Amino acid sequence: MGWTLELLKTATSDEVIRVVQHLLESLGFKDAERVIAENWNIDFIALREDPISGLEKYVIKVKTEELVSSNEVEEFMESIIKAKADRGVFIAVDGFTKDAKVLLGREYKGKIIPWDGERLVKELNDRDIPISNELLERFEKKKRKEEEEVKRKGMLKVIHLDAPLLYSFSPNKVLETVMSLMESRYKIKREDVFLEGLVVELSAGYIISWSATKDGEEVIKDEAIVLSKDDVIPLVSRDGELERKVSKALLESESAIKASKVETESPISQNEAVIALKLKLADELKIPQTNIYLSSRRRVYVPNKALLKLKVGINFAKAEVDLKTDDAKVDITPLPKEKLIEIAREECKKSLGENPEEISVEEKDSVAIISGQTKRFVFGIALHVYSGRIIKRKSKLKREAIFSEVAKLYPEGEVVFFDEKENRAITDVMTPKGVVVLEFNLENGEHTVTANLLHPYQIANSAKSLLEKNFDMNGLELVDFKFHDATQLEILLESNDGKIKVNADGKTGDIIDYFVEISPQKAREIILQKYGGWSIKKLDRKSDTYEVELENKRALLRISLSKDGKILTEVDRQLKIEVVQEIAKKFLEEKGIPAAIKEITLDDNWKVKFVGEERVGELLIGRSSGEILKSDVFLTEMAIEENYKRHVREKFNETSLNTERIVVYKEKGYAVIKLIGNESIYYAKIDLRNGKILEEDNLPSKGLMAKIKKVQLEAKYK
Repeated sequence: MGWTLELLKTATSDEVIRVVQHLLESLGFKDAERVIAENWNIDFIALREDPISGLEKYVIKVKTEELVSSNEVEEFMESIIKAKADRGVFIAVDGFTKDAKVLLGREYKGKIIPWDGERLVKELNDRDIPISNELLERFEKKKRKEEEEVKRKGMLKVIHLDAPLLYSFSPNKVLETVMSLMESRYKIKREDVFLEGLVVELSAGYIISWSATKDGEEVIKDEAIVLSKDDVIPLVSRDGELERKVSKALLESESAIKASKVETESPISQNEAVIALKLKLADELKIPQTNIYLSSRRRVYVPNKALLKLKVGINFAKAEVDLKTDDAKVDITPLPKEKLIEIAREECKKSLGENPEEISVEEKDSVAIISGQTKRFVFGIALHVYSGRIIKRKSKLKREAIFSEVAKLYPEGEVVFFDEKENRAITDVMTPKGVVVLEFNLENGEHTVTANLLHPYQIANSAKSLLEKNFDMNGLELVDFKFHDATQLEILLESNDGKIKVNADGKTGDIIDYFVEISPQKAREIILQKYGGWSIKKLDRKSDTYEVELENKRALLRISLSKDGKILTEVDRQLKIEVVQEIAKKFLEEKGIPAAIKEITLDDNWKVKFVGEERVGELLIGRSSGEILKSDVFLTEMAIEENYKRHVREKFNETSLNTERIVVYKEKGYAVIKLIGNESIYYAKIDLRNGKILEEDNLPSKGLMAKIKKVQLEAKYK
């Protein structure tokens, strides 16, 4: 398609300027520079070599809308001078006014070169300047819309009338009124409505000019409209709008109307109109009919009603519009259920290439939902019950149809992955040579091969050789595989040593990620390699680790081994309780402490409590080392009592002693004792660990001074 003026006028201002720039380059203009500044009032500055005058400077202005006026020509001349250019080219798509043409020919001939749209079109075609696809699409869309609009308005003809129309008539307005009603009430789209016939009903009436005298002197003049005996407007001048219509009608002798057919009626004759007007004026003005003079009359037509015959999609409708009130009514019947089913069947055949085997219909408001299935598809079609328009169509290829098609394409293949997403399905088919990825369009059943992947065994062998080197695992074999997102493969390798899950790129075989889990047997092997001389008591399999308990003759050990066998962590090591007991006994023997072990407990370290007749105490032994970290040995109360009594007998020759009290302050490391003798009372503070007397006092048991001193000593040795 070449350039036309109609096509050029469809282009935007920016598109025309881009085309002009391309044309300037084709015409030999050098350095055609776009001018953006508005105060220059031009679009391009360019240079061109003239065979006579040499290099010349040009300015170019482009106007895409409206005629160019003489003032605009003057302004362009000022821009030429401002730019110090030799000439200017004024391109006006719509052309120039008469005054502008005179000015260009008389004052600026040779200085300003005018191009109208037709000249620009010729140059564009002569130079084969291309038309953009976007512009062509927009132009075609505009033409289709215009053609559809003409079709929608029907094949109306111009019908000439022998008298003027008092009120104008517009078929477009009538059609718009009806379409608005159909759109709001029946949800019918405007593009489905086409006018097939328009009958306009007119009634004939009269414009009569009159004058009258009142009270013998006053003269009244006006026009009247008589449409029937009961419809008489005696004084038109009282209504400004009506007066203008009457004035226009009086200037015309005939009129024309655009319709398929016109039907006229005459509710009143000329003679009857004269009588009706005189009666009305006499009553209105309160004067006798003899004072009323009728000077002229003009027949006119008044549009009363428009009757429309419409095609609505594949249906038909009738409409009626009251042209006086603009009230409209539409008579349309929904399409039969059988017709709607027929449309659905045809659509299935057209879009899916198959006939429906089952059909159900559900109607809601102005829409019928027709659902069903064909041999390979399930479908749903929404139809407008009045126009038969397909509002929406949805179809989906059945899963069994996909698998059937795959079986035909790859008889030796096996579907190893299937996924549906919106209106497409992805399936991976494993063949002896590899895996083919197919994408099915669920709407129409078409399929394409989107990728060819490596065979899982090929990827497994590659992964096996790599991973067996990095993890002490042997004899791995492929036991399972599955695809994710069509092209990502997950394979499972297993042996007696454990299993490895590998995620790989199905196209390249590259390993994306892997997860290793050694077997319990392999875990035992790894642990015993490091802990020779130990035996495994218990092995528990947790989510990420193996939790293991070991023992030897002296100790217990708890360790954690990661599932991949790489990270071995010692969680706890402790001596056996019988070993701790032996360590404690040996310590007591070496210290010469005859005592029995009463209790052994484990906290951070071992605590051993022992009890003897003379000594009691507690040992703190290292949890795993067996080292004596701390020893607390205390004399018993019995030993303290016997030792101190012996001391008092030897020192003070007491023969009879009674113990009144012994108070042990273990945290302070001493005990307080009080003895009653024959003549004296004895107090002492004794070291719990070695039995040494830290302090002692005595006093007579009788006498005033003894009583005073006793109070003091009781406070000291409380």
